Amino acid sequence: MSKRVKVDKDVPKADLCVVAHCIGHWSEVWLWRQLLGFRYLKPYVLTWKYVNQETFGLENLPMRLLPFDSLAGEDRLLRWFRRVRSLPAGNFYASVGAERRFIKKLLSEMKLRVMLCHFGHAALRMLPVAMELEIPIVAHFHGLDLSSSLNNRWYRWSLLRALDSFNAIVVVGSHQKKWMLQHNVAEHRVHLIPCGVPTEFFRPDWCRRGEGIQFVSVSRLVEGKGLEYSIQAFAHVVRQIPNARLLIVGDGPLRGELEELARSLWLMASVTFVGDVNPEKVRAYLLGSDIFIQHSVNTRAGWVEGFGVSIAEAAACGLPIISTRCGGIQDQVVNGTTGFLVEQRDVDAMADVMMELARDPALRAKFGQAGRERMVREFDTAKQIAKLEAVLLRCCRRTSSSNQI
Repeated sequence: MSKRVKVDKDVPKADLCVVAHCIGHWSEVWLWRQLLGFRYLKPYVLTWKYVNQETFGLENLPMRLLPFDSLAGEDRLLRWFRRVRSLPAGNFYASVGAERRFIKKLLSEMKLRVMLCHFGHAALRMLPVAMELEIPIVAHFHGLDLSSSLNNRWYRWSLLRALDSFNAIVVVGSHQKKWMLQHNVAEHRVHLIPCGVPTEFFRPDWCRRGEGIQFVSVSRLVEGKGLEYSIQAFAHVVRQIPNARLLIVGDGPLRGELEELARSLWLMASVTFVGDVNPEKVRAYLLGSDIFIQHSVNTRAGWVEGFGVSIAEAAACGLPIISTRCGGIQDQVVNGTTGFLVEQRDVDAMADVMMELARDPALRAKFGQAGRERMVREFDTAKQIAKLEAVLLRCCRRTSSSNQI
């Protein structure tokens, strides 16, 4: 006999259900901005975790924290239990058991018109519930869910079987759209909508700098962001420009290794590790710097950059960008126009363009102005959210009180 499922008595008024495994990650500020930016659809947030609530507040949005494991099935025995139960449908990431009953009961009492799931894993988890309740579902892919996760055959099998069941698919990079088309998804169902940047918040301060050159990097301190290559390239720069500085904003599991690398290269007086900070401080650090660097790389596990949010923020602030030919970065940075792109793991090439920009203020200004204009024209957050909302509205199931754009 199944367990009795309890849900809140008050049914929130919403027509869009936004699903994400976690709300409030420092590296996923785009999700917070998106939730606050919808104009025509009233979102209801369904998540397993909510962190950094003081910074990423959503007080005016109805939200439900699911009382289940956000990484369901990671335990070996539970993982095989889920796989056996999911075998008939071929979706080994689907919600099952008490969680599935809970979500179905919760959403069935609401008059939802569409569901938006961030990352492929969440989309697979919610797909059977959405189909049972006949709620159109839009899968929004970002990075690892179309790169390193594909090395997991259970995820890959599940995703390939599910692609035709999604009412629409949203990707953030042209390389991801190419993958979808190669796997027989009709082009009209795939929508390239980068995360974007709030260009009114991230604005240039053309009179910001004093003496010296400051490079800045804003990212998670993980393998894919290539901080070790940025630090090694910076070591070459300091030999030629002794008063150069490098500011590293962000945190992660590789911080200790990166600090040790800086010490071994005698850079601790020139390199500052800041840690995680809120968006206001990110903006302040960007405006206090001259050049943005990010040496993203395809990892050994197969991870590829989706959309570099901090790259967009820096460009919106009028900084020239130095980065790599990695995933969606190639959609953002126009080589020789808004910055420089070098090959992955090419430390010498990165050091060369770092020195070129450090020594040429006119070129920095030219790239910075072009980058700012491009962010406003093509990557502004409000425009990207409007595009996403248009996709969601087209997928909405009809109701007597439907809002139209």
